[in-house]
Amino acid sequence: MMRMVGCFFYIICVLFVSRAHAQTEMKLTLQECIKMALANNTTIELGKYTVALSEVQVDNARNRFLPNSSSLSWGISRNVRGPSERSIVDETTGAIIDLVGDESISGGQNVGVGGLSIPIYDGSIIANLSASKKRLRQQQITQIGGRFDVVFSVKQNYFQVLQAMKLLEVQQERVGVSEESLRRAETLYEIGSAAILQVAEAKATLANTKATLIQRENDVLIARSNLGYALGLGTDVDVIPSEEEFALEQPDYTYDEALKMALAEHPDILSTKYGMLASKDDYRATKYSLFHPTVRLGVGSYGWSIGKDENFGGIEDFFLKNYSYNVSLNVSMPIFNFNTTNNLKQQKLTYLRGQVQLDQAKRQKALKIKLRYLNLERFRRQMEAQEIAVEAQEENFKLQEEKYNFGGGTFLERLTAQRDLFDARNNLVQVKYNYLIQMAQLENELGISSGNDEK
Repeated sequence: MMRMVGCFFYIICVLFVSRAHAQTEMKLTLQECIKMALANNTTIELGKYTVALSEVQVDNARNRFLPNSSSLSWGISRNVRGPSERSIVDETTGAIIDLVGDESISGGQNVGVGGLSIPIYDGSIIANLSASKKRLRQQQITQIGGRFDVVFSVKQNYFQVLQAMKLLEVQQERVGVSEESLRRAETLYEIGSAAILQVAEAKATLANTKATLIQRENDVLIARSNLGYALGLGTDVDVIPSEEEFALEQPDYTYDEALKMALAEHPDILSTKYGMLASKDDYRATKYSLFHPTVRLGVGSYGWSIGKDENFGGIEDFFLKNYSYNVSLNVSMPIFNFNTTNNLKQQKLTYLRGQVQLDQAKRQKALKIKLRYLNLERFRRQMEAQEIAVEAQEENFKLQEEKYNFGGGTFLERLTAQRDLFDARNNLVQVKYNYLIQMAQLENELGISSGNDEK
């Protein structure tokens, strides 16, 4: 009885664990995957915070144009003086009389503003504001580029899942053909029409195809996991493509048109350009601080007070009575500063490096686009060749099958034709989806996206 209870408890535990680790399947189109990835991607979410921080830096740069004060004070005071003893001469009697005086109270309130400074001209804060705006634009463009990268990553993984699934289908068919070949070889061996060597060759071929089938099944699971990760999903979710056929389109642009568009509009180029321009403004700001004067209107202090027995008549009292202030116009001209001079040199080198980086980014973009066009042409020609190769290998396999059935061919020739046929099918599947992936990569390099994915 205890053994039955134990077995029942074990079965319940196994069912619970298997349910807890059950995979959830989601069938999604490519556009649904793109939309989900753009909503869940961590890089895009982090980019929003980076842009927000850059916006704060712009606000800080603007605030340097506003008046500032080092202090604002208010105070109230009461001064109490106790009775004091004094002596007087009585005019009637001529005697000296000691008297005690009354208690005296004095005090008041005061308001003061100290160190109020208003900028009139400061070239450095103007250049710093320009630099902060360009850095904000750089971050915004970088975020747009990040969205393009996410779209490409989804397309690439989506096509890789389809590629793995198609290769698995080809391998499953290959295993079926190999099993049929083994059964035929065993039957012919039993009736004495084939040698044992044919059976051994058929078994070896079947074992190899089954081993490859296991690898193909694993490739599908890995590709689905990669796609789920690109969508921001957990490992407990299997994403299954609901679209299987995609048009193998040609690029809408010539190489020269694509290069011109990418160099003018691609986020990578524009981001590098605005980074270089921000470095230029930093250089200008440092140069202004070293060679340009600064003019500021200063209100050294403003004070207002009221006595204990006076009444406060309202805000206008601050400007009608009991006030005091001083105003100054300060013009300062820097003479020499080792740190500022070194900083100027550093900013200039940073700006020059930015120019080189922009030129290098343009050259890299031109090379990448050139390679994408060359690869697309290569894959297109390979597809044409592989389609012809599949047709030829199908005919060859039929011919070898008939020759073998009629005793005109060998079993090895039939196995070779079978292998060549499925290798050609595998190659065709691979080159088709490699073309789609390369097309998606070209769109990413050009800074465009097909479909309904949002910018």
